[in-house]
Amino acid sequence: MAGAGNRPRRVWILNHYAAAPDRPAGTRHYALGRAVVRAGGDVTIFAAGFSHGSGREIRLRRASLVRTQTFGGVRFVWLRTFPYRGNTWRRMVNMASYAVMVVLAHVGRPVPDVVVGSTVHPFAALAGWFIARLHGARFIFEVRDLWPQTLIDLGAMRAGSPGARLLGSIEAFLVRQAETVITVLPGMVDYLASRGLPSGHVRYLPNGVDLADEAATAPLAGLPADPADRLIAQVRARRAAGAVAFVYLGAHGRVNRLDVVLRAFDAARRRTSVPITLLLVGDGPEKPALELQAAALGSDGVVFADPIAKSRVPDLLDAVDVGVVHVTETPVYRYGVSFNKLFDYMAACLPVAFACGTAFDQVAASGAGLTVRPDDPDALAAAFVQLAQAGPESRRRMGEAGRRFLEREHDMAGIGREFADLVGCDDGPVAPAA
Repeated sequence: MAGAGNRPRRVWILNHYAAAPDRPAGTRHYALGRAVVRAGGDVTIFAAGFSHGSGREIRLRRASLVRTQTFGGVRFVWLRTFPYRGNTWRRMVNMASYAVMVVLAHVGRPVPDVVVGSTVHPFAALAGWFIARLHGARFIFEVRDLWPQTLIDLGAMRAGSPGARLLGSIEAFLVRQAETVITVLPGMVDYLASRGLPSGHVRYLPNGVDLADEAATAPLAGLPADPADRLIAQVRARRAAGAVAFVYLGAHGRVNRLDVVLRAFDAARRRTSVPITLLLVGDGPEKPALELQAAALGSDGVVFADPIAKSRVPDLLDAVDVGVVHVTETPVYRYGVSFNKLFDYMAACLPVAFACGTAFDQVAASGAGLTVRPDDPDALAAAFVQLAQAGPESRRRMGEAGRRFLEREHDMAGIGREFADLVGCDDGPVAPAA
């Protein structure tokens, strides 16, 4: 190993979809990486330059295969991957191309002490195991999505099919090979037990928000702020006119079922005399259809907006009244959920309309809002009406309850310190990688 003694300090994180703070999307690994850097370590995150949300290459120039950028002391290596749009065969090729590219791109770099292979998809983690094995490094498997169980439960893959058996075999192999299994799912031990897999090496490190680090949320110098500023000004004007503003922040995909949210909003605005408005901020394959649906409903209170940089999210959430989470009924959620948008809402002291079927319901546990059945526009409409009519003081109490829960359970600074300890960082300097 490259580190001295038993205190490894050069950490590689393989996450196909990792995001830096200058763009939309979750920045979990950036936050974890910053904690390692603060503890004296050196962190490299290998991610694709191609954006899953927008379907565009956002990091690499046309002739480039690899690009390196550094944010807050955390090094990102952006990789060229196969382009795609939607869940077709091209996405599978995109996943495979990431695994190939990360193996090629690591050649010639100072060798790691620890390699963290992270799902969404298992091929990134499998590449991480290979690289760790090649260099005698410690291998940590991070589970954020369950493959193939998530695909099976969403109806995208048949249980017992060759693809499901292959993905299940890869997941089982990685669980057995890993020194530690990190997970954002509180029910991970139960899941592994159901598959007859070992679970004594599981560590629960959930998503969260770094509440203490102002640099994690402050706008970065030189970033264009106009799109976010215009959106914030628009919603502030609606609130000044008396409207209660609801916001959904995140992906517009099949699992999110935002068609249900639109139907619920349309029903709610007809059931209450309190004017309400709904912001849908993000991107995804369902967005064009959702815009047509909103137009057909005649809901002029609906505002669609493109994703905004993670650094501007607190500014936007400060301008609204209620956060919205909706995901379609999915059996795999019995093992838990860890939505970045939920923790962003809680950090901003927003009450939450939470439509998700899970036994690990942070909104109900904290008193941070209202939980209803997913895929039920009538139930969600009732929650919208109740939150709109609750008044500012009642909404403030819910939001403060969520913030206190976040401080106890999901402060990313504390989670980052656990991660830094797990990878074995000490407080001494480490020679920077090229």
